[in-house]
Amino acid sequence: MMLNYPEIDWKHKTVPQKHSCFGLPNNKSHWSQGKGLGGTSNINFLIQSRGHPKDFDNWANLTGDTSWSYENLLPYFRMSEDYHGPWDNARTHGKGGPIRVALPEYTGMADVYVKAAGELGYPRQDLNGYYTEGFDTIFYPIKNGRRFGVYGAYIESAIKRPDTKLTVRRFAHAKKVLINELGVAYGIEYDWHGAQMVAYSAKEVIISAGAMMSPQLLMLSGIGPKEHLEFYGIPVVSDRPVGKNLQDHISAYLGPFFVDQPISFSIERDVTSINVANFAAQGTGVLTTSGTQAMGFFSSTHAKERGEGDWPDIQFILAGVAIGKNFATDFARGFGVKKKLLEKYWDHAVGTDSFLQIVSLGRPKARGDIKLQSIDPYTPALIDPKYLDNKHDLDILVEAVKKGVELVEETKTFKRINGRFTDQAWPGCEHLPFKSDAYYECYVTHFSVTLHHIVGSCSMGAVNSPDAVVDTQLRVIGVDRLRVIDASVMPVVVVGNTNVPTIMIGEKGADMILKDYEEERLAIEEARRQVEEEARRKAAEEEAKKVAAQAQLEQELLKRSTTPSPPTEVTQPPDDPDDPDDPEDPEDTDRTLLTAEILGMNVTSKSFYSLSIEEQDKMFLSIYSASQTRYYNSVGRNFTGKLL
Repeated sequence: MMLNYPEIDWKHKTVPQKHSCFGLPNNKSHWSQGKGLGGTSNINFLIQSRGHPKDFDNWANLTGDTSWSYENLLPYFRMSEDYHGPWDNARTHGKGGPIRVALPEYTGMADVYVKAAGELGYPRQDLNGYYTEGFDTIFYPIKNGRRFGVYGAYIESAIKRPDTKLTVRRFAHAKKVLINELGVAYGIEYDWHGAQMVAYSAKEVIISAGAMMSPQLLMLSGIGPKEHLEFYGIPVVSDRPVGKNLQDHISAYLGPFFVDQPISFSIERDVTSINVANFAAQGTGVLTTSGTQAMGFFSSTHAKERGEGDWPDIQFILAGVAIGKNFATDFARGFGVKKKLLEKYWDHAVGTDSFLQIVSLGRPKARGDIKLQSIDPYTPALIDPKYLDNKHDLDILVEAVKKGVELVEETKTFKRINGRFTDQAWPGCEHLPFKSDAYYECYVTHFSVTLHHIVGSCSMGAVNSPDAVVDTQLRVIGVDRLRVIDASVMPVVVVGNTNVPTIMIGEKGADMILKDYEEERLAIEEARRQVEEEARRKAAEEEAKKVAAQAQLEQELLKRSTTPSPPTEVTQPPDDPDDPDDPEDPEDTDRTLLTAEILGMNVTSKSFYSLSIEEQDKMFLSIYSASQTRYYNSVGRNFTGKLL
């Protein structure tokens, strides 16, 4: 168990619960949250579970945005996967994604458990595809026999890429979002090794602090319930229901169950030097398991009565680990259960082949909240999940526990290996008839443990919904350039585990951001194109005006050149005395004609130089061309005459 080590776990605790957690110190549930890069994917039990398709269709209905339906979310589920397994289907599973999804080499009791569930009418199904009710062996995010979470799959490679601009501030603590007077987020204030720092955003601030800490950060920044913020003297930026709608899967660890064959994982028996060496060198063997080996989903009688028989509300997880001598100590530390209670209750199981079933309330009605208890960002928030505060949740959990006992004691598969539930009562419930509904109520209200599936504290919804903190683009309502992208945005908890749907939200959130700024880039390019097009149009108009003016000038010049001029008295040069019979000198004739043309156009030096340079050039070249033509024609006639 990786839980509740302060180096890697934030170690949250709830306020005392009124209707549950009686077997925990002060009735406080311990809520783990991964502290390292990659979050809780570093410390969870490696269960690859998306939830049920109807969970996401329900999101689409609640938010009014069909992009959140299961069918439309499938591309984002596939995007993260590199799937290796028997349910290979291009519609539901991905290949080549960053997270390798596969069965561990050791699956323990999984086949026995799934076969027994089949006897109760729950077939083996792909629990990460389309299904109604069913059981299957648990797939892990695993590579070379080891955990392969978000850090290894995404963050590590992003940090190491030479072209990335990702900067990581390890050991930094976010204090508040910086928001200007126009309601635009522009940075984050944080502490780093005792220094107060600010990270400024060029485009957006994105909060991914998890379902417990994202709401706390928003409230410290002035985004939250107005009265609550004013109580702490925090200026209100946006009055939204931050911290409300808190949900979690309350669970009971049902057992111990016993079998007469060595099929459970036993630390004392199976953690040998050979097995450790095989795992260390090759990533193989029994140590590839996290202890969770199979799971299933089915609908309670309550759900079926509501017409929801195809939408499960109960989850079972097989923890195929035998009760060993240190099991009570490890479990008490990991889940915050009273150690002496566990030692007393499990003492008779130590050293046997035994196992537990985690019985989870998949679709609880309880809605809790998270509130500030100080404006100090280092002071933990007040967390109240309000577990089992309604009869609906308690009745379904009791029904689920009874079904778990039935799965072991009433199926042929388990009877063959003498599968059986303990005959020892939970300490504090001995006064009730064993295995009665009253006994099971006592059991689940005492041995009630979180499944660490906390969601909903920054719920997604329509912009005009009073229950929404973020819109369906995950943008904080009432603040520009600020998003929340983590499990806190789920409006309703999925029936299964939350790690995979949280990764899906990350993939979809990233895609939405890229599309938003691609649209912005395209809009800027379109505006630039329009400006350039307008400039080209104006230049073309100016050029057209010049061409028209030039054409008009040429026509005017042509008109004047063909209009008879008044007689001009010209003194003829004397004939060449050496050859009185020679024709007139063509060059002299050309000069005379050129002079005549200019005079015929009534162009003087003053008027000529008042024209533009282009007009002067046009006029001169036109006259020069005409005179040259006449000159060469005259030379030709003169030469021909001489030749004759």
